[in-house]
Amino acid sequence: MGDIRGTRTVEELVPHLNWIEDSMRHYLLVHLPGFRKEEVDVGLAYPGYVTISGERIVNDKKCTYFGQALKLPENLDMKKVGQSFEDEMLTLTFPKRTEEEEDENGNPSTTKKSLQEEEEEEEEKQKEVINEQNQTTHEQHCHAESEEQSKQTDDDNIVNATDNEMRKNGGILERVINLLRNNILLTLALAFALGVFASKRFESNGE
Repeated sequence: MGDIRGTRTVEELVPHLNWIEDSMRHYLLVHLPGFRKEEVDVGLAYPGYVTISGERIVNDKKCTYFGQALKLPENLDMKKVGQSFEDEMLTLTFPKRTEEEEDENGNPSTTKKSLQEEEEEEEEKQKEVINEQNQTTHEQHCHAESEEQSKQTDDDNIVNATDNEMRKNGGILERVINLLRNNILLTLALAFALGVFASKRFESNGE
């Protein structure tokens, strides 16, 4: 749009705005009295805002202009904005995004997890793996100690059984030795008695 002001007096127009909403779209209605479609510009250069502006010549001494930047709702599909101008009324149509489209666009309010949440979950998984490994190692160590104690108990039982057997056998041997000693003493006593008896018989025969 070229410079139409020159030496003309410039008058600012503050247009009447009206937002309308239904289940599918938002509508912005802008009343621009005296303006034609080709005298109006609509811009979407700034994220989250729409700009509307325009200039027109009223006569040789005066021109009028308007310009505004309007903040938009957050749940709009900016790729499908509609525009129409009829009877000095600018109508902008902004379709609402569906939940599926919000997920695809990475909206923070969706169920997609942030990078920080994923890192926290990964850290928790690593901790669980480490705890499971430690638990397994502890159980293996306890099992090994139990087997070692069981083996030691078996060895002690074998030693005790062997010692008891040796003591039992030693008692029997001791009784045999004592019996033999008693038999030897008895034999000696009998021999002595027989010797005395034979000596007395021999003396008696000699007389």
